[in-house]
Amino acid sequence: MNEETSQVEIQAELPAADVIAVLKQDEHAYALMAEMANHAGAVSLARLSKRLQMRQSTLLRCIAYLGEQQLGQHQGAGWVSLQQDGERSLLVLTEEGRRICDTLCNTTCDAIK
Repeated sequence: MNEETSQVEIQAELPAADVIAVLKQDEHAYALMAEMANHAGAVSLARLSKRLQMRQSTLLRCIAYLGEQQLGQHQGAGWVSLQQDGERSLLVLTEEGRRICDTLCNTTCDAIK
């Protein structure tokens, strides 16, 4: 899935099952949201990059379309928020992002049963 398609599809008001389907088409977005589901608070980008075995530039592109900022004509999904703590960049789930992660976890758990 290319970045432009992800931005358009993710930002739309989709039912939970459709959101999961969109995330599963983009392995980086899926991995990021699944990892964030494991954390109650903010996580450093360096830790996420290492944990996901993903270059920080790739991680930042993923965060761009899952985040709250507008990218050109497209509004980000609003699921994650990038924050600064001194020199550290931290990623935290928004309320909507936590809902998506809960849905993601429930769907994955149901599929395993």
